[in-house]
Amino acid sequence: MLYSRRLPSAISCEESSRLLWFRWNWRHSIGGIEDFDRSFLAIFCCSINNLRSGKLSRLEKFFELNGLVTAYQEVIASAEKPLFTLNVFTKEPLDFVTISLIEQCFSVKTTIKKIPKRNWLRASNIKFSPVKIDKFTVTSSFFANSIKQDKFSLIIDASLAFGTGHHYTTKFCLQLIQDLKKRAVNPLKIIDVGCGTGILSIAIAKLFPSRIIAVDNDTHSVEMTKRNIVVNKVANYVKVYKSTGLVGNHLNSRAKYDLIVANILYKPLKTLMWSFTKNLSNNGFLILSGLNIKQARHLKSISRQFGFKVIDEKKEANWAALLLRKIDCKRATPLND
Repeated sequence: MLYSRRLPSAISCEESSRLLWFRWNWRHSIGGIEDFDRSFLAIFCCSINNLRSGKLSRLEKFFELNGLVTAYQEVIASAEKPLFTLNVFTKEPLDFVTISLIEQCFSVKTTIKKIPKRNWLRASNIKFSPVKIDKFTVTSSFFANSIKQDKFSLIIDASLAFGTGHHYTTKFCLQLIQDLKKRAVNPLKIIDVGCGTGILSIAIAKLFPSRIIAVDNDTHSVEMTKRNIVVNKVANYVKVYKSTGLVGNHLNSRAKYDLIVANILYKPLKTLMWSFTKNLSNNGFLILSGLNIKQARHLKSISRQFGFKVIDEKKEANWAALLLRKIDCKRATPLND
């Protein structure tokens, strides 16, 4: 089904090109990763003035507080594609009451159109063409035979899981992981929190002779990671579990990791900072991504309360990622808020 708001007729074409679009998809699965009987797509429009007044942050806050979001991905506006897109994924379709609430809160009007069933796994693989990120070449299985493969080839199929290398947040993580190698850092025990497709765990396994744990609280992500580590021949190095953060039946709550990687959202990252500190070895490294520049600035400040030092930072198109090192475990205290 398609939910959308039309551009106001009073806005000129020049102004329209500066509008930001918010688009979110929600899908209801009845037969596994490749079988969806219904797909829902919503597109909302908000002007630059509304963005400056904080409406974007209120919209994201609405989703996070109401637990509607499984994951979201932002596509930054460019000269070729002047519209800003926010793709938000939820596990279940929204009910009438929720849709009405969104319409009232954010001044949007909904129209409905049914989208036919399709093979989403194949469609997503065709969409994501190969991308080069320093030494790594990331591609889907659809394009795998069209490129020259080597040790640094990452064959990643996504489906509903996040992480294809096309988004800045994943790109930054892959760059920071390679930067650790350049710094002669050799972590032996690693955990990837919110693994999505498993792309970061696979990249780490190809760079370091390590024991890697990949966790995600989403069943589809866990299954896609398991599939991708086999395709990339690193299943002997990566163990995959369904878990929220660093807590789960298969995880040792007292385990110490040399490297923790988390490419998720600002709110859970902030919540997990105490766990990251507690489970990171002295002088261990922490990579945080999934942040806009303002959120990264806040997390840098928070990280100092936990005894971290900022080693490196990646920034581009309002996105940012941090490389932190634990240097003063005695300063670490849980956040009051």
